Amino acid sequence: MGQLQPIPAFDDNYIWLLSDGRTALVVDPGDAAVVIEALQRQQLRLAAILLTHHHADHTGGVAALQKQFQVPVYGPQDSPAARLITHPLQDGDRIAIGHWSFSILAVPGHTLDHIAFHCREEKLLFCGDTLFSCGCGRLFEG
Repeated sequence: MGQLQPIPAFDDNYIWLLSDGRTALVVDPGDAAVVIEALQRQQLRLAAILLTHHHADHTGGVAALQKQFQVPVYGPQDSPAARLITHPLQDGDRIAIGHWSFSILAVPGHTLDHIAFHCREEKLLFCGDTLFSCGCGRLFEG
C-alpha cells in the first residue's frame, strides 16, 4: 500500500506525491522546487510523472523535473502540453508504474484533453481539476 501526501504549491494548490517508501510518482507538478524538496527530505527516487491536463499550474515543473530525473511523463494524448509527455494516454488505457496500476478515464470539460488516473487497488482517483470536494472545476473548454 502506498503513502499519499499533498505537497502545498502556489497560494491555493497542491501536488500529489504517492510513494512506497523508496520510489514515488507525482501528479500534476506545477512547481518543481517543492517536489524536489519533498523527494530529498524523504529520500525518495522519482519514478514517474502523471499529468491530468495542460494548464501551467499542473505542468509548470515538468521540464525541470525531467531535466533532473529523466523519468516517464504520462499525460493526455493530443494535449497542448504534448512536448512534455513521453507516454500519451487516452480513455480506456491502462498503465503500470511499480506496483501501482491505473486505468485512464477521459473527463473533458475543464479542458478538452483532461484525463483522470484511477488506481482501483489503492482506491485512488487523480482527477486534476475535474472534481473538488465542494463541486466541479471551472469549464474552460468543451
